[in-house]
Amino acid sequence: MELDKAQKQAEARKSGGPADLLPATIVVRLEALVRDVRTVLNDLTGVRPAPYAVRKPLARHLIAVTPSPTPSAGITPRRLRVTRVVRETPDAVSLSLTDPEGRRIAFVPGQFFTVLVTLASGDVLRRAYSISSVPDEDGAAAEVTITIKRMPGGRASNHLNDAITEGDILDVLGPSGSFTVTPDPAARRHLVLLAGGSGITPLASITRTTLAREPGARVTLVYGNRGERDIIFREALESLAEAHADRFTLRHVLSEPPAGFTGRTGLLDRDNVTRELDAIAASSGLDADATAYYVCGPEPMMAAAREALLARGVDPARIHEERFSAPARRTAPALPAASAPIEIRVRGRAKTVTAAPGQTLLEAGLAASLPMPFSCTMGGCGVCKVKLLSGNVTSEEPNCLNEEEKNQGFVLACVSRAAAPCAVEVP
Repeated sequence: MELDKAQKQAEARKSGGPADLLPATIVVRLEALVRDVRTVLNDLTGVRPAPYAVRKPLARHLIAVTPSPTPSAGITPRRLRVTRVVRETPDAVSLSLTDPEGRRIAFVPGQFFTVLVTLASGDVLRRAYSISSVPDEDGAAAEVTITIKRMPGGRASNHLNDAITEGDILDVLGPSGSFTVTPDPAARRHLVLLAGGSGITPLASITRTTLAREPGARVTLVYGNRGERDIIFREALESLAEAHADRFTLRHVLSEPPAGFTGRTGLLDRDNVTRELDAIAASSGLDADATAYYVCGPEPMMAAAREALLARGVDPARIHEERFSAPARRTAPALPAASAPIEIRVRGRAKTVTAAPGQTLLEAGLAASLPMPFSCTMGGCGVCKVKLLSGNVTSEEPNCLNEEEKNQGFVLACVSRAAAPCAVEVP
């Protein structure tokens, strides 16, 4: 069978077989096919996936002005057509996307696309926007939706809010990210979701999917905004609360509430997060062994939520975070002015390539047809993590690596460049 053949080719690569000579794009597709086959076989034999698939902390929505990816670099975006444009709030829009060739799009609730936004100036901006829709039971969908909130001075978010119309084509990479919940119909868990502003986008997909696929699960969403007009998915969330009154609790926190508002007021700071957690514990309970916390929103809100959770004695392993970072916070070091040799080790085999000035480790490896994994290409998902064995690299900061990973010598190939001859190993 063709599937058996693909799996044998992928296994051959692990032992240094002829698949190492295949172009990187073909290798990536083979690996994806093998993962799909294993998933189907696991389903048939009754092996359940882990209920959580989380890598934290995840620092994404980081921005870079870059030239458009080129096929020669091995980073080829997918083209998706805009089929619907829905105005969610005065400052947020949802774009529904389909593959022009009719292929279904696989994703896990909580993941994001890296969108390559081409401005009138010719600049190409890479932005990460979460998928807010729900996959079908097989983990894919004919149409996916991303939701974009306008940011003050944000060139990409303003362009996507103002200029995109039905029929337009967007270039995207991914889906990427590990701020995810893998549906498990047998799960009997409680997800407590803490969202601020546009942080609702991945949590909306997680909420909808969990309620639809896990009859024994409960979801509590605490959602902070300025006013009622700023609540993204307001009507949809209220409908979910009515349809799943026994399993879904929706709690709004508004800093500028309208007359008659009965929820909590103020910012979603540490004090208010603590009060919300106290109220949830009093009404429905917070079982330490069955409750997981997912947090997404502005940095101050994220820090406040984490402090409040840790102060309550919540196990850090049960706190999952998706971090947004503003463009001004991204620092890019000076690009190396000269070419540099890079020794890249993959599964016990080594190949030396030459990185052109300004070329990332990932681009240099893919240009040499090495099977280097990648997804978002902007330092936000960790898929391209490699270990620096010798030499020096310059990396764009902040990115999704945590301090422990950095101390162990890991760097992200997609945002790191050789500052001198170096050697790296692909895990």
